Amino acid sequence: MVAASGDTALPLPLGVMGMVCAFIFLFSAAWDWQVKSAPSPRNVPAGGLWLLRLGWLLLTISLAADGLSRNTFPVDSSAGMLRSISWGLAGLAIFLDLAFQHRLPVWVISSATMACMFTASRLGGETHAFTSSVKPLILLHIAAAILAYCLLAAQALNALAYLLQDRALAQRKFGGIYGLLPALVPMNKIGTNLMGAAVWMLGLSVVIGAVDAFTGIAGWVNLPKLFMAAATLLLAVILLVLQRRSTLSGAAFARGSLWLLLPALLALWLSLPTAR
Repeated sequence: MVAASGDTALPLPLGVMGMVCAFIFLFSAAWDWQVKSAPSPRNVPAGGLWLLRLGWLLLTISLAADGLSRNTFPVDSSAGMLRSISWGLAGLAIFLDLAFQHRLPVWVISSATMACMFTASRLGGETHAFTSSVKPLILLHIAAAILAYCLLAAQALNALAYLLQDRALAQRKFGGIYGLLPALVPMNKIGTNLMGAAVWMLGLSVVIGAVDAFTGIAGWVNLPKLFMAAATLLLAVILLVLQRRSTLSGAAFARGSLWLLLPALLALWLSLPTAR
């Protein structure tokens, strides 16, 4: 891809910056796991949490520098989309911690973001720059889809923590790592809110994508990913409605959230530029 005139080079190569963020997330996961497995975790500083915040800050700087230097959005490649999802997932976990005092397991969030960053570093392929000829609503479509997948991933991690805590209470296990998990009631409430936000974001993305697919010249190319995204949306709506009507138990809602991640991941894979 030819850089536009006036673009500036990054102080560090994008791959180096991404690997630095990936290793910070790796150290965050290792530190937090060590704290939770220690006999007296209260005496150990919460270094894993601060490393997660530091990695998110550096990743924000990296994505901003990449987008500004190339005058585009950093989602014009498969690697860019994975880095953006890593940024959204870590940022959402930090937001839940600061705004609602609901802390997802740091080692789980750091491991997920680290896996996305390492995968992104291994991906190459052609980039598809967003120029002024791109329809503005397509940018909203992409942003809403990325945010929706981040919300679904966060809810899957929240659901996993819920099921672990539910099993611990059923077996009367109150010590160790189980004692560091959040309570069931706030996890269930946060999970419902995350699912509701994901439904709105994914619905917005699907509507814009459907209109573009059936009115554009080559819209049929996007039909597979649109179909999987619509299937994910439908399943999410059913799951949310059953939860709001108290038809599902908290554990059933958590298990459904984990199963919902499968079509969501398939829809995400079909959305990657290298899958087209």
